[in-house]
Amino acid sequence: MGEAARKLEAVQQQPLHRRQITLLELVAAVADESRSDAEVIATITHLIHTKQVELIGNFRGSDVEIA
Repeated sequence: MGEAARKLEAVQQQPLHRRQITLLELVAAVADESRSDAEVIATITHLIHTKQVELIGNFRGSDVEIA
């Protein structure tokens, strides 16, 4: 398991309120465990839209749309 995946696992251990993570950390963690770019995009979009994660840093408050 890569460092990014460990970071995501640590984030998942946080209480049930929205977990805070940067977009870079989220992409790195999901990419470590995914088989394709499409899976990375779908997973990140789902996590943000279902408010399971809250982006912090430069993308705080940003929404994700798939075009």
